[in-house]
Amino acid sequence: MQITQYVWDVVDSNSWLITENNHGLLIDAVDNPELFETIQSLESLTIILTHCHFDHICGLNRIRKIRPDAKVIATELCSEYIGNKYRNMSSSADAFLAFYQQGKKRDTHINPFVCSTANICFEKELSLEWQGRQMLLYAVHGHSADGLVLNVNGKQLFSGDTLLETPTVTRLPGGNTRRFWREDIPLIISMKTETVFPGHGNKRNTAEMLQNAVDLGNNV
Repeated sequence: MQITQYVWDVVDSNSWLITENNHGLLIDAVDNPELFETIQSLESLTIILTHCHFDHICGLNRIRKIRPDAKVIATELCSEYIGNKYRNMSSSADAFLAFYQQGKKRDTHINPFVCSTANICFEKELSLEWQGRQMLLYAVHGHSADGLVLNVNGKQLFSGDTLLETPTVTRLPGGNTRRFWREDIPLIISMKTETVFPGHGNKRNTAEMLQNAVDLGNNV
C-alpha cells in the first residue's frame, strides 16, 4: 500500500491518495494537477470526503470529469452541504483567503461552486473493505457538523481537519467545541492508530498529535 500526499497550495490543504494493485482511494479532493494526472491511469477510484469545506472539495468537479466512474463516500450532511455554496463556504472563500493568507496571494479568487451529491452516504459509522483492507469511517462533529475520520486497518488515521498540528478550529459555521472534546478526541484515542494523515500539514505519530491537541487546547 502506498500513500501519496497532494497539496492545494492556496491554503495548504491535503489530498491523500492510497494506491494498491493500481486501485485508488482518495481522501479529500483538492485542486492539484499532479493528482489529476495520476488518477487517470488507475483501474478504479473511490473518493472519501472528510467534510464539505471548499478547500477540501475544490478539485472534486474536475476529478469527476476525469473519472466519471469514481464513487464518492461522505456523511449524509456532507453530501448535502457540498451542493450548497454557503455550507461549503465557497461563497465566502475570498474573504477567508484574505484573512488566511495575511497579505499573501491576495490575487487568488475562488468562484462560488457546488458539487453533486455523494454515491454512498452514512450517518454515524460505515465499514467497508477495500483491496483486502478494513476501512472504518466515523462521523465527527467538532470542526464541522458533517465531518468524518477514516481508520485504515487500525493503523492509519485520516483525520481531515479534526486533528491537526495547529488548534482545531471549531468556531466555523457548524462547528462544536463541546462535541470536539467530548466525542471526537475520545473517539480518536480509542482507535489507537499509529499515524495521522491530516487535512493540513504532514503525517505525524498519532500519540504525539493527540498530546499536541491537548496541550494546544489547554493554552487556548
